[in-house]
Amino acid sequence: MGSKEPDLLVVGAGAAGLSAAIKVARSGFTVQIVEARNRIGGRMFTLRDPVWQAPIELGAEFIHGLPPEIWKPLKKHQAGIAEVTGEPWCSVRGQLFRCKFFSSAGSILDKMNCRGNDESFLSFLNRRFPDSPGNPKKQEARRRALAYVTGFNAADPNKVGVHWLVQSARAEKKIEGDRAFRSRNGYNDLLDIFRKELIKTGIDVRTETVVGTVAWSRGHVGVAASHGEESLTLSAKRVLITVPLGVLQATDREVGAIRFMPNLPPRKLQALKWGK
Repeated sequence: MGSKEPDLLVVGAGAAGLSAAIKVARSGFTVQIVEARNRIGGRMFTLRDPVWQAPIELGAEFIHGLPPEIWKPLKKHQAGIAEVTGEPWCSVRGQLFRCKFFSSAGSILDKMNCRGNDESFLSFLNRRFPDSPGNPKKQEARRRALAYVTGFNAADPNKVGVHWLVQSARAEKKIEGDRAFRSRNGYNDLLDIFRKELIKTGIDVRTETVVGTVAWSRGHVGVAASHGEESLTLSAKRVLITVPLGVLQATDREVGAIRFMPNLPPRKLQALKWGK
């Protein structure tokens, strides 16, 4: 890219950062990406088994339904996509059984709605389906419902709102979220498309570059970063932060934390607290 200051500096090379960077670059602006890891992709991380030559997903596992953001580029580049079939099995106390997840949890999840005041899922669960030690079926339904919220939604049952869960379920239904698909080479097929677009649009990508401080003002941003033992000073006209929530929530004393100068606006700081 040379020494010219880019129009946009993107911090984080996950799906959000890559997508945003490419879209901006397509509009004729110069873009630079910095990423702390030694690779791009964020939660998309595919390895290939050397014996079976099969893709092994260490991050995002399958394509959930028919989201156009994923399907359009894969179909355009003629990636081979197959629907996942078969019966799901679960491990219960060291034994394998056919999963009856939604048949037990569904009786609870179906009772959620957006009417009235919002409340946490745990509050809803305790109010509508209180703990019943003497009823194994109800106990199993509660356990499955909690597992759905914590596992599938990656949410804290004591914090996530019922209204959000309902709206999420509605959005999932629109993309046929009950179906699962896999690309022939896993999510690496999507990353290959990103890589080609990065080259095509001339985006400069710096991996293994850890951002420590972001000094921002109207029309300009200065970033203090490190690459191994080397200290770097980067600058751009604008900055887009696409790092994981945990990084933004980290305190100054924690490794990998990003310090903002001046501090982020109160509304943004308040929003960050909701994830804790």
